[in-house]
Amino acid sequence: MQIEQIPIDKLIAHPANANVMNNDKMDKLRKHIEQHKHYEPLIVRLHPKQTGCYELINGHHRKQVLKESGYLKANCIVWQVSDEETLILLATMNRLSGDDEPIRRAKLLQKLSQSHQPKELLKKLPETREQLKKLLALNKPPRKIKPENITNMPMVMNFFVTKHEKEIIEKALRKINRIMKNTVDGKHSRGAVLAYMADGCMGVWVYGCKSVRV
Repeated sequence: MQIEQIPIDKLIAHPANANVMNNDKMDKLRKHIEQHKHYEPLIVRLHPKQTGCYELINGHHRKQVLKESGYLKANCIVWQVSDEETLILLATMNRLSGDDEPIRRAKLLQKLSQSHQPKELLKKLPETREQLKKLLALNKPPRKIKPENITNMPMVMNFFVTKHEKEIIEKALRKINRIMKNTVDGKHSRGAVLAYMADGCMGVWVYGCKSVRV
């Protein structure tokens, strides 16, 4: 398909477009275009009502960034599609995309980190600081665990509670967490706080029921 340069003022957003991009991603898209001068061509069709204009099918955010960055024209591909086909495309083009495989994504980011500082990557990539940290950590070899420490590995516990019971537990966890921060050194997981709370409650219950065999 041939890429055409179309005046940005002639590109009209489709009223049914549902795709929204947050400010952080918009800022990264803007910096990417400003730095590299490359972007995926916008997909448009001849506007069904406004002569000489085009209706956007895909690329609403790119058009906005290009306009704000001072571009007068945008690279576009014109498709010949009906109203019904356009609606289908609007509903699918922003959704039908692959997902990154975490290990491969981690290796890609590791290569980038060799020539870019973390702050630079955060300005260019869609990941947050915490996501970038976790992905880069996947490149590190797994931590070796001594056989004698295997019994201390975390275990999963599942149980079901009502909404009211969950609120009670969450409230108790917050209170106990504050107590642990003031009386016990270090940071603690929710599981550790729950165990601390249960141990304390068990002590109080046994003390109050000394005559009962437990």
